[in-house]
Amino acid sequence: MKVGDLVRPAEYPNRPDYNYGIGLVVRSLAENPFIVHRDDPKEPRWAVLWTNPIYTMDDGTSVQYESELEVIGEAG
Repeated sequence: MKVGDLVRPAEYPNRPDYNYGIGLVVRSLAENPFIVHRDDPKEPRWAVLWTNPIYTMDDGTSVQYESELEVIGEAG
C-alpha cells in the first residue's frame, strides 16, 4: 500500500456501517492520534480521504490500519 492508492474497507460482514465508500490514501501515519493499537503497535496506519467518512481528523482524513483496507487501484 502506498500514497495515491484507491482503497475500500476490507470486508466486515458483521459491521455494515464500515462502508465508507471509496478512499484515497493521502499519507502514512507514524501513530494513531485517537487510539493505541495494543495488539500490534507497528501495524501500518494510513490517512485516508473517504467519500463517505464517519470519523475524521481536522484535515478531513480518517485513520485506518492497513489490515482494514483493500487496494482497488494502485497509484502509478
